[in-house]
Amino acid sequence: WYLVERTPFGVKLRASVDNAPMAAALGVRTKSVYAASFAIAVGLAALGGIVGAELLPIEPYYALRYMVTFLVVVSVGGAGSIGGALLACLVLGAVDTTGRYLVPEYGEFFFYLAVIVIVCVFPRGLLGRA
Repeated sequence: WYLVERTPFGVKLRASVDNAPMAAALGVRTKSVYAASFAIAVGLAALGGIVGAELLPIEPYYALRYMVTFLVVVSVGGAGSIGGALLACLVLGAVDTTGRYLVPEYGEFFFYLAVIVIVCVFPRGLLGRA
């Protein structure tokens, strides 16, 4: 969040994403900004893969198994809201863990019930940014 919202790189990145021709006209090297943001994303994905491989067994469908959950968490947090995604991660993680601990036979029922309730109450995401 801090990198995107509070640094000169974040200003250039947001300007490049919102209006690339205008950012380029103002002197922002948009290709360099895109390359740097891609490199950061690749590094974070590699770090996530390393941590995930340590904690979970590696299987052929390893990434697909969790992709739906990741997409749901980001959707509940709100598109374009890093803080919302973090809050959704914490809330839905707590609901999922508590539900599986208290009533293990229902599995992910409480997780998806919480998703439905949150999306009905906050259709633009938890922090209201779409």
